[in-house]
Amino acid sequence: MVKVNICRSALFPPISLFLFIFVGFSLFTVDSVASVSYRNLIPEPVSIVEKEGRPFVVNEQTKVIYSGNYPEWESVADLLAAYLSESTGYPLTIGKFSKLQRSNEIIFERNFQLPKEGFKLEVTEDYMIIEAADLAGAFYAVQMLRQLLLLGWERPAEQEKRIGEVIVSGKELSFPPVALEDYPSMSYRGAMLDVSRHFFSVAQVKRYIDLLAFHRLNHFHWHLTDDQGWRIEIEKYPNLTKVGAWRGADKYGGYYTHEDIKEVVAYAAERFITIIPEIDMPGHTQAALAAYPELGCMGKNYEVATEVGGVHKDVMCLGNDFTLPFVKDVLKEVAGLFPGVFIHIGGDEVPKDRWQQCDACQKAITKHGLKDAGRHTAEEFLQSAFNEEIAGYLHGLGKRMIGWDEVLSDSLSREVTIMSWRGLGRATAALRKGHSVIVSADSHLYLNHYQTINSEQEPRATGGLVEMKKVFETPFFSLQLSTTEKERVLGAEACLWTSFIDNDSLLDYMLLPRLAAFAEAAWCEGRRGTYDHFLHRLPGLLNCYNRLGYGHANHFFTISAAYQSVPEERNLQISLESLPNTEIYYTLDGSQPIKSTSSLYKSAFRIDKSCVLRAVSYLSDGLSSDELRQEIFVNKATFRPVRLLNAPSERYQGENGRVLVDGIRSINFHNTGLWVGNHSSDLSVVIDLESLQSISSVEVSALTDLSAWIMGPQSISVFVSTDGEKYAAVSRQIYDAPTDAMGEKQSDLNRLSFDATSARYVKIVAEPFKSLPKGHSGENEPPFLFIDEIRIY
Repeated sequence: MVKVNICRSALFPPISLFLFIFVGFSLFTVDSVASVSYRNLIPEPVSIVEKEGRPFVVNEQTKVIYSGNYPEWESVADLLAAYLSESTGYPLTIGKFSKLQRSNEIIFERNFQLPKEGFKLEVTEDYMIIEAADLAGAFYAVQMLRQLLLLGWERPAEQEKRIGEVIVSGKELSFPPVALEDYPSMSYRGAMLDVSRHFFSVAQVKRYIDLLAFHRLNHFHWHLTDDQGWRIEIEKYPNLTKVGAWRGADKYGGYYTHEDIKEVVAYAAERFITIIPEIDMPGHTQAALAAYPELGCMGKNYEVATEVGGVHKDVMCLGNDFTLPFVKDVLKEVAGLFPGVFIHIGGDEVPKDRWQQCDACQKAITKHGLKDAGRHTAEEFLQSAFNEEIAGYLHGLGKRMIGWDEVLSDSLSREVTIMSWRGLGRATAALRKGHSVIVSADSHLYLNHYQTINSEQEPRATGGLVEMKKVFETPFFSLQLSTTEKERVLGAEACLWTSFIDNDSLLDYMLLPRLAAFAEAAWCEGRRGTYDHFLHRLPGLLNCYNRLGYGHANHFFTISAAYQSVPEERNLQISLESLPNTEIYYTLDGSQPIKSTSSLYKSAFRIDKSCVLRAVSYLSDGLSSDELRQEIFVNKATFRPVRLLNAPSERYQGENGRVLVDGIRSINFHNTGLWVGNHSSDLSVVIDLESLQSISSVEVSALTDLSAWIMGPQSISVFVSTDGEKYAAVSRQIYDAPTDAMGEKQSDLNRLSFDATSARYVKIVAEPFKSLPKGHSGENEPPFLFIDEIRIY
């Protein structure tokens, strides 16, 4: 038997080192949390049977023991003893057992009848038994107990004890009697970190891995290469890190040596996390081309990309004699560093422009007998042939290839796993071709997207909106799948692309607590409860983050508002909705909604004059929603008849144009239903003021969101008429095109002023730009034009 000092934890830093550390952004604190119980846990256990009787008390004489038949289990016994010692101050004894005394003992036992990674916990007055089928399950049981310790289990007053020659100031921990069982629904529970767009040190990567382990995730997808930087040392090709790891005039960057990689791999393995390296090919390779120009079709003048996103036309040449040996050399070296079975090759977003113009690529196409067929070009078949070659090569190395869903083709080996990021349709297609699938839908699991509709008040993020409720409710299976197909869904992965994330504080803010929602969804998949049940358990976990030194966002749930223009009554009907069992309070004068002084929402209400609506929803446990704030601005155009002269896109008809005059400007997301969207055509609209009126200005609200292929107008023109037939131009403005292909989303209120004139009919024509800007993934393609509110004065 050995004593465990309170600083002996080999797997995680001591809890006390992190108590009440503040890391970036304001941390949410609940004034009073319900008494801690096993029912506060996230993820939620499969079963909890709370029993009568006295609790098990951890004191200075408690032993932590494991079977001598499984000496490797010492690591989890040691880990639990360290956590308990941190909480009590007692150096606990650990050791092997040959015969169980079941008296003041915490016992680790192996139970082969339990599911993989699963565990049972039995607590009585005399002992605590942790059963698991494997070491990973025992580790997850320890993480569960650690969460309970961090939740702040009630314990007796502090007391001094003499143990041998050491006097310790200790606390006795009390665990109520229980029979608990838990196991994961999905075998693959992963999270991705992009270290190319912004580099994270070994210490930062370890910190990220600790977060995954705390949430019982078991795969770390390490995105190591992209256009913006090559981050892994390849000894055979030193320029990959000498040149490809650094970008811009200030030489921003960094990379991991072989020793760094080995250190991180070992660190993750101790936490039962398998690392999957991603080496992008044949696209997203501009950093590699800068290091070795002979990789590209042009063969010269490449630079590591300085934009933090986008898709670049310069990709690997698939017709020269250098690319394939280079790729195989790199993959062989990578395979030697990562013991896991999977290697990710990317394969997504590969423009074919250079291949179409490249003699070597065209010769390769002819050599392979590739031709355009159906919706696919010969160049697309060329990439498929490359994917098949790489899949076969990795198989020979004892590895399996993962690719984003663009790699899917009829001829691809069924051994390849598809990571589906573009929705369940692609996942279903892959499953029906016989592939295994990992679900990583950007619509639900890209945590680099905004997490609240109030994007103007948020750190800059990539274009989409992924609220935590959406993460929690992620669908992992199409309803059309057969049982066999469903079994090939290995699991799911949350992704964090770091275009705008360059430090730990921002990483925490974007990741937490959405990662907890993902962890519960993946662990509990088929037995997920309701989202509000998850939220009732969340405050305790937020306090865990605080105690561990992690920051988090405070976006828990929302209020949705439905706006219905009623032109015949000249008003706007507003309906509010939030989670079940919440109360919504609102004001119309712009003041902050407060329970004691604000109106309690009971039913839809109507507005016929300008005001500022603010609303907040409250759960009984103290969590509150994001604030809904909406200005209603009544002007000469509001609630008037409107006629669209050009048909908008089918999905963005904006109530046949009525949203243009409902008094409301939409938030900066295009899918709210409050925009009129046109593609490759002008937005042309006539507003009938219903009587002759003097007007002198028009305002037009337009959206720019390049991540969704939306640009503002190239020009806006205003025409007036007294009879609705003859129109006179009174104003026209021309606007500059955005130059930043990854520019922030924004809505602009464009004002056109002119000499006062009398008119009944006002026609506004907004003309779109002809093409998306240089460097955009849709460069030279026509953008969408989205117009919302039109105001007339």
